[in-house]
Amino acid sequence: MIAFVAAVAMHWLVLDDIHMNPFDSRPRVVYGADTNPALFSQALREMRRDVPDARVVVLGGDFLAHHFPSLARAHRREPYRAAVETIARIARQLDDAFPHAQFLIALGNNDDPCGDYHSEVGGPYARDIARIFAPLVDRNGAAPGFERAFANGGYYTARLPGGMRAVVLNSVLWSFVYRGSCQVRAADPGGAEQRWLARELQIGTSVLLMHIPPGYDAESTTIAHRVLAVPFLSAANDRAFRATLARDRANVAFVLGAHTHRYDFRVPAGVPMLISSSLSPVYRNNPAFYELVVEGGMLVDSVPFVHQRFTGEWVQSPTFDEIFDVKRLNAASLLALSTRIAADPALRARWIQAYDVWSWRLGDVTDHRWQTYRCAQVAFGKAYSVCAGTRNRSIAALIAAAVLVLLVCAAIGLAVVQSRRRRLRNAIPRAGP
Repeated sequence: MIAFVAAVAMHWLVLDDIHMNPFDSRPRVVYGADTNPALFSQALREMRRDVPDARVVVLGGDFLAHHFPSLARAHRREPYRAAVETIARIARQLDDAFPHAQFLIALGNNDDPCGDYHSEVGGPYARDIARIFAPLVDRNGAAPGFERAFANGGYYTARLPGGMRAVVLNSVLWSFVYRGSCQVRAADPGGAEQRWLARELQIGTSVLLMHIPPGYDAESTTIAHRVLAVPFLSAANDRAFRATLARDRANVAFVLGAHTHRYDFRVPAGVPMLISSSLSPVYRNNPAFYELVVEGGMLVDSVPFVHQRFTGEWVQSPTFDEIFDVKRLNAASLLALSTRIAADPALRARWIQAYDVWSWRLGDVTDHRWQTYRCAQVAFGKAYSVCAGTRNRSIAALIAAAVLVLLVCAAIGLAVVQSRRRRLRNAIPRAGP
């Protein structure tokens, strides 16, 4: 068991879902588009001003813009080389801004020039990205095995200030829409990572970082009109991950996630998880970054810094504690908070504002569908369908689909019978005049 030696508060900086479009030369923040160099430079200045003493910088993945391969080709660039250059530029700028901080880097589903939900395992692109990030992650010898481990699968461990330990995952390999590795084929890379994680969590207390969280995608479930519950991870990988957390939850201090572009929390298998929103305003959300207060190996508070659409200013929004009256982000407090959100309309309204990153008229969560989103905080597996009300809808959808199939089959059968009758009539010799 690793003991935490630092009882004083440390400040971490979290920057998720950058989605850099290096081809966008507009000199301003563009809502409805991914991060351009102007937004990134502006955010870097603010991060240096607001969190100058960041001991740890957490980058939760999705460094590249959506549809990056197409963007590169449209600008007559080869996607592989453009992706390497873009990520190298991001790393260099962050390293210049925080030259003494320890970095944690996770891969997202938009970090491969091969396309969305691809993730290289052991290929040349993975080795290039590992070399770029190695000086940041292995600062002061914190992760001597990083470059090799990251190149082989995108997951690794690192020592952190204060005696803490990080276990960084590549949850793209577990996604239910994972599309494989384009350069080097690997047999069951997600299963290999699950087995690795099970071993690592037995070593001692750790902080976990992953891009795609476990559980269900409330936004996609809502778009599907709750006819079905849409998962983030494949069923087998979601079960395996939560089983490992449940077995070793005493060894997991907290989990950090990204991917949703929204600000929320989850409690998978009794483990506290914070999900930070994106820098990219592609979904018309306010760009944001976060300061985490970590004390004695516990997540104490989260402080959002949010870009304001109409003034162009960055402001410090209310802290997690100020919004929800939660002194420690542990499993018990977050489970209780989710229950309070369900029962208290005023608290629920504050949660909805924070979830949407205080964005003007975004309205992801409404009075009619808030439960679909709240259930994703605490309900996993079959429990989510019960909580969000998708189970009965799923049964109704299956019945409707079965009826539709029967009707189609009946129509096809009738058409075949009529066709045969016509052929028979045509085959009967007709009497002469």
